Amino acid sequence: MKLFLVILFLIMGCAKEEKGMQKSTEKKVKEVTSGFLTLQRQPSADMVEYQVIIIDSVQHPFNAADLSPYERFPGIATFRGGPFRDMPLTGILDSIPTEIHIDWIFKTNGGKFGEGVNGKGRGWGGGAGWTGQPCLKMDTNNNAITLYQGSLTGKVFRLDYATGIETDSALDIHNPIKGSVALDPELSHMLYVGQGIRYQSVSGARSFDLNSGKQIAFQTADDKHAKRRWGFFDSSPIAWGPYLIWPAENGILYKFLRTSEGFKPHSKFVYSVKGNSHLGLEASIAIYGRYGIFADNGGSIICIDLETLTPMWYSANGDDTDATPVIAIEDGKPFVYTGSEVDKQGKQGMSVFRKLSVLTGEEIWRYEQACHSISIGKHILNGGMLGTPLLGRDNCSSMIYTSFVQHKSGNSGVLTAFDKVSGAVQWQTELSAYSWSSPIGYMVKGGGFIILMGDVIGNIYVIDGKTGTILIKQRVGSNFEASPIPWRNTAVIASRGTNIYRISLQ
Repeated sequence: MKLFLVILFLIMGCAKEEKGMQKSTEKKVKEVTSGFLTLQRQPSADMVEYQVIIIDSVQHPFNAADLSPYERFPGIATFRGGPFRDMPLTGILDSIPTEIHIDWIFKTNGGKFGEGVNGKGRGWGGGAGWTGQPCLKMDTNNNAITLYQGSLTGKVFRLDYATGIETDSALDIHNPIKGSVALDPELSHMLYVGQGIRYQSVSGARSFDLNSGKQIAFQTADDKHAKRRWGFFDSSPIAWGPYLIWPAENGILYKFLRTSEGFKPHSKFVYSVKGNSHLGLEASIAIYGRYGIFADNGGSIICIDLETLTPMWYSANGDDTDATPVIAIEDGKPFVYTGSEVDKQGKQGMSVFRKLSVLTGEEIWRYEQACHSISIGKHILNGGMLGTPLLGRDNCSSMIYTSFVQHKSGNSGVLTAFDKVSGAVQWQTELSAYSWSSPIGYMVKGGGFIILMGDVIGNIYVIDGKTGTILIKQRVGSNFEASPIPWRNTAVIASRGTNIYRISLQ
């Protein structure tokens, strides 16, 4: 990460202003010779019953301890930026902001899915929903930045970051896109697109050649090995050496081989948890060295050896977990932060935010927040934690932040700051409405940390990370479910409806 920051500041300094099935067997874990620590299999892993489906028996060796390609990537290539899902510090402010300026608005249409299909089904409209984070890439030759935004219209829009004007025709999957698209951090022409909703075409995961605009690889989610018939890919995939790791809502963790002709199936991790029948992977996977940590709809937190696809430990999170885990290194040791919703508990329950050891899965601390779900027509909107946590920086480096949905009656939401060591609440800031959107952060030159986030009635908040004081609250859009990305003093965030916004903090 330090190298990434050095590269980032160098870029900023010279940039212009933006214009066959087999049973798995236990294998001995190899020693990792870098800064990543070696995990030993824990007894809790016996809770996981699993098979490894081998499609390609060739192992492609690499050093999992090598610098992540995401730290060399000039931009933000996947949900929350990289393997730790800790959101790289690409937001920099000269001073404490006093206003939000709307730089441009890109309007999508309502989408062919706006009223459902043939008058039936749920209409999804345009713009973007949860998680809906865009990604971006800077061309280091001319400093031009291209934004890639998946939309509920079924398209991925390619926009000039400076102007909001399309740089090329949109990529169309003919189904609403509800998750976050991802760029390959090394294959510059490759874009990965998941799918959270089926309407007109088959459901699955795709890769597109950005040069031709054509789909070049596809993985159906209607997999014969799946233990759940819910075939979607809400999560954002991530490159791990020569592989692409992609969790699916059918309960399978896919391991693909990355090639210049798109991804190719390599192996699959198919599992169930003793005493828990709820499967489905909506959260994105976080990776520490050769180990991946993922959460599922039953609240299972599983650490897996990505080389052998064998579980290392298991932890019960209490309920459906859709928010992506976040890894942090503290005093040389890795920890993971994760939190649950109120779903399988019923309409009332506890949302649990926890800190676990990556090495053993041991719970370090937990915080429980009473929350509830609400009904709108036939649709249930779950309470609890849906946004991915944010690690503090600078004078807030001892803190981590997350928001909770429906902690009180009415349309309620709260952003909570925790001390990372003790789990003690440092402050809570009530929002005007709940938020599914993940907060982002900005460093202030000279010291300070600022949080930006949106809510479901279209407000954008700028909050002091140390005190929780709301510095700015401005009604900008209609419904911010999607997560924003920061870049210098700007951010891009898409709303439900039709609008994608670039804003600046001034």
